[in-house]
Amino acid sequence: MKKNVKSIIESLLYTVGSEGIEISTIKKAVDLPTEEIHKILKQMQQEFIFNPDRGLLIACFDKTYRLLTKKENHEFISKIFDIKTKNPLSQSLLETLSIIAYNQPCTNSIIEQIRGHNALNSLERLEKMGLIACVGRSSKPGRPYLYEVTQNFFNIFGIKSLKDLPKLSEDLTLDSLDQSIDFFGSNRLFKNESVKKNKKR
Repeated sequence: MKKNVKSIIESLLYTVGSEGIEISTIKKAVDLPTEEIHKILKQMQQEFIFNPDRGLLIACFDKTYRLLTKKENHEFISKIFDIKTKNPLSQSLLETLSIIAYNQPCTNSIIEQIRGHNALNSLERLEKMGLIACVGRSSKPGRPYLYEVTQNFFNIFGIKSLKDLPKLSEDLTLDSLDQSIDFFGSNRLFKNESVKKNKKR
């Protein structure tokens, strides 16, 4: 039986969910050359985007592909699931997050020096959101924790690497990226528990 590669890839994307999948993993399933898989994914991305009858699109972040809902359907999805489309990140969280992104691996003391006050509460919230992670301890006195942004950070802000960050501004915020952030998607990642509860009803 001839395999339908596009169908297989779409099934894989659905199965892995928000974690996404790399071409190297897809290759294990379809047994095709990397370049051919890459070409097929590009074709699928165009087919998903330009077909108005499809509610999904395929996005690629740092070599990881995953399915996203189309923005024009967000208001309708929100009627079913308790997901807010507003920016879930306060100015304080954005400042802390951007300081880490520009200075990682970053300690709380570095954030304190820049912002002028303790950031432990912000660090805890950002960690719960999955935007930063503790990657170890510094060799400096007291061996403070070191933090870095996660893949989730890149997914939500729609950038492939730290090189894509805007030039450092005086207030050290990511305001210039606000318009491109899919905050519906970010809430979808942050609010997994609320979605599960709605599914049970």
